[in-house]
Amino acid sequence: SLSMAAKKKKKKKTNDDKETKKEEEEKTKIKRHKSTTLVRGTATFDNNKRVDFVTGFRKRKNTRRKKAATEFEKKLKEERREAKMNKRRTFREMLGLKADDDQEEEEEEEKKEEKKREEKAYASGVSVVIEGL
Repeated sequence: SLSMAAKKKKKKKTNDDKETKKEEEEKTKIKRHKSTTLVRGTATFDNNKRVDFVTGFRKRKNTRRKKAATEFEKKLKEERREAKMNKRRTFREMLGLKADDDQEEEEEEEKKEEKKREEKAYASGVSVVIEGL
């Protein structure tokens, strides 16, 4: 029979062995850093919203299709308009008429000239010319 002291030593050795095994396991484990984010609030689950999401794929897809179709129509309309404008320009150039761009530039120049010289005619028959505005 073993004495009490021998039993205690045996227990210490087994405890020491367990601790050294734990230390060795900790050394071999991959160290992971702890998350620093704070968890605030709670997550709630709404079954109605889930059902809407799951069953809404077709609806969302159709809205995307409609949006794409309207954008496509706008682009087509714009291209047609530009084609007409180009056709008109070339036709006018062939006839020797001024292009729309030239007319717009002339109108802008006329407006600038009008700003430089302004005439006002009153009901009494007096006309006032203001130059250099």
